[in-house]
Amino acid sequence: MKRFWIINLLLFQLCWFSAALLGDNAALAMTLLIALHFLLSPTRKADAKLLLLMPIGIAVDKLQLEIGGFSTVDVGFPLWLALLWCIFIISFNHSLHWLTRQKSWVVVLFGAIGGASSYWAGIQFGVLQARWNELMLVGSLMLVWSLLMPLLITGYRLLQPRTLANTMR
Repeated sequence: MKRFWIINLLLFQLCWFSAALLGDNAALAMTLLIALHFLLSPTRKADAKLLLLMPIGIAVDKLQLEIGGFSTVDVGFPLWLALLWCIFIISFNHSLHWLTRQKSWVVVLFGAIGGASSYWAGIQFGVLQARWNELMLVGSLMLVWSLLMPLLITGYRLLQPRTLANTMR
């Protein structure tokens, strides 16, 4: 499917809003949406390969939960957050593929603004709870995501064969 990136974008947004609005009850809906992604994806193997990057994101979020920047009502690491990492990571092959071809400063800026905004929105929806004052929390999220996004893009580039990375849209 030449325009699968649109489907991926829609599925990612549906997963994000499921997590934000349904919290603990989001896991089933998100699992079904991710399954639908894999059912429809023209690059199933490449998408599955990218899941090797998930532990990086989960470890960063686990660390942020442990140091107390934000919290959830879940005991342990929330399944909905792990599933959000899944759909986010595979979006590098589709709706976020444009980001994999950008200069480092664009990736850093996108990470700082996009990552922090996503978590802040999650706090506003009530699925996450802020533990620090707004300035400290947003600043830390911007710092973390300005480092995390280039790391994930580098991981993407290492996992994808050059010919595949150049042809995905």
